[in-house]
Amino acid sequence: MSSQTAATADPLAAELVAACASRVTRLRSVLETAGVDALLVGHHTDIRYLTGFAGDDSLLLVTGEDTAPVIITDARHDQLLEPWRHSGADDVAEVVIATRHQLGKAARQWCADRGVSRLGIQAEHVTLADRRAMDAEMQEIGIVETDGLVGTLRLHKDLMEVAAIERAIAIHQEAMQAAIDRLTPGMREMEFAAAIEYEMKIRGASGPSFDTCVSAGANSAVIHYQSARTRIEPGTLLVDWGAVVDGYCSDMTRTWGVGRLPGKIGELYGIVLDAQLAAIDACAPGRSCAEVDGVARKIITDAGYGEQFGHGLGHGLGLDVHEGPYFNPQATKTVLATGMVMTVEPGIYLPGIGGVRIEDDVLITDDGCRVLGSFPKDAADAVLAPMGERP
Repeated sequence: MSSQTAATADPLAAELVAACASRVTRLRSVLETAGVDALLVGHHTDIRYLTGFAGDDSLLLVTGEDTAPVIITDARHDQLLEPWRHSGADDVAEVVIATRHQLGKAARQWCADRGVSRLGIQAEHVTLADRRAMDAEMQEIGIVETDGLVGTLRLHKDLMEVAAIERAIAIHQEAMQAAIDRLTPGMREMEFAAAIEYEMKIRGASGPSFDTCVSAGANSAVIHYQSARTRIEPGTLLVDWGAVVDGYCSDMTRTWGVGRLPGKIGELYGIVLDAQLAAIDACAPGRSCAEVDGVARKIITDAGYGEQFGHGLGHGLGLDVHEGPYFNPQATKTVLATGMVMTVEPGIYLPGIGGVRIEDDVLITDDGCRVLGSFPKDAADAVLAPMGERP
């Protein structure tokens, strides 16, 4: 996909044009069922999914007619949209440059021009303030709240998307190894996080897919910890990190012992690894997300730590680092299908002592799943020797 880091007159890649055309066609096929003539897309990652355009504060109008969708944005993105104006991209989207903060007026005019009488909006992304403004702007057009029309399409990744995720994983793995090689005794969590993000960027990532989480010692028991000034000393080190490449995210967690793996943490590590491997083995088309979650949860519960596994087993991965579907005990009606990319990340967390989480990204295939990364996670690989303490 276009990185949109600089203006360019180069046409969109044929692969992207074909992918976007297919995605819009699939979206159009459900508009009538949703009871709308058109859908106004405002969520930036949904717009990128359908057009390849990554500008924020923009709208996309997709009608049920055999006409191109319309990107409605402002002058800040004018030059970046040159590729969409070139021959070969006219099936992806037309471009309308409107006044910032008044994009609704342009959307109303295009709805009128295309005879839209029932306009769908993304209820899962529209704020109450946005809805009030839309009601005022579109008085002559019926507004229909829709839910998950684009999100449902995004559950299943095409080959182009999987390739982008795999590139992100390759970069974040190389970056982690380079950062580990620079780890020194007493380095602060924030320093190590910065080193990981630097190593990802110089390898081609546009940035981290979320704030890199480096948690040392007892901090590893905080599930969504924010890296701080704690020094990395002998003991537990949990790192949750990922890269963004061509708009797509990766997500991985590893837990190590620095110099040594503390006894209690070593016990937890074996349990969590067993739970993760069993859950990965259970990932296959037709299995419910609750069922796969239950495989890992039973192993952890049987070991006596069920109350210390306080989150779902994982989540979908794509343009957003957290997107549907989700592994959790409530997802009994959500069924895995070929093309979904999921994280599998069981954990056990003991406040004041530390925690263990092990996470990989998996692609659901016709006959099971494929782990997309290859970063070591065996117990023998779970000990780090920082620079200055190596033979």
